[in-house]
Amino acid sequence: MLPALSALRPPGEPTRRLTVGVFPGSGLVHLHHAIQSGYFQQAGLEVKLVQVASSDQQLAGWNDGDFDIMHTSPDHLLRGLLKRDPVAVRAEGMGELVVHRRSGAPLPTDRWAVDNAHSAFAFVLRAVLADVVGSPVTDDQLVPVGGTLQRFRALPTGAVDGTTLHPPFDVLAAEKGFPRLGGHLEVAPDLVTNVVVTPRETATAWTTRAYIQLCRISTEELSASGTPGIEAALLRHGLPEAAVRAAVPGLLGPAGLSTSPEVTLRGMEAVAGLRRRFTPDWRPACPLTSLIGPSQGS
Repeated sequence: MLPALSALRPPGEPTRRLTVGVFPGSGLVHLHHAIQSGYFQQAGLEVKLVQVASSDQQLAGWNDGDFDIMHTSPDHLLRGLLKRDPVAVRAEGMGELVVHRRSGAPLPTDRWAVDNAHSAFAFVLRAVLADVVGSPVTDDQLVPVGGTLQRFRALPTGAVDGTTLHPPFDVLAAEKGFPRLGGHLEVAPDLVTNVVVTPRETATAWTTRAYIQLCRISTEELSASGTPGIEAALLRHGLPEAAVRAAVPGLLGPAGLSTSPEVTLRGMEAVAGLRRRFTPDWRPACPLTSLIGPSQGS
């Protein structure tokens, strides 16, 4: 039974609006489920999701103060580009990050779609190609295209040969003739794929605590419901049936909804390890522990 969600709002507090910067994808199913079920509203939160097309757009929106919260790659905390003293307060799984390529063996002339050549998704791609496929890529083979949706759409155009995807785009790409080459669980199994980020000054505010608690409640509810509940939530959100079917295996897999919500130092070190591997001169500007916000409890 759900707790009294109204108790998450302190007495006398008015409804608060939270603008949340997100990338499109099935990994947001818990947010859509919480919104559709009225959980945020019952707790005194009006949540507005703003979809971005690239990490550059998301980071610019964060720095401009457009977002109160964002769901993003933890690698963005390491790049030293974020203002407003951001901290990660929750870890989330969107499914495995998987590299797909058109049929045939990789070639030195391949062009690989990335969001940013110095992002975690690009580092996963490079690690998979080097360690699993045995075909390392160079910087000049990386083509900035945008977020996962934009990279997926670029594949059939012939402008690129492959990219890193997550559910449901990974399965849909394979069905379009772009088979899997390998994923992050093979090259960096401790990698945290997604985190919820908030300014340090609001990390312990009731709005943040309530938001994180509702993310947890919604995620656990969907996990317990299994395939039928997840499919229903994605369909209510408006995803096509083919995308819904493609999304569920990844969401129920080891890097999906079952991901521990705790942001651990081990997970952040895995993220930093990938960055250090492919950017040898990189050094963190601060201790990784300082990028991890306070535990939100249960």
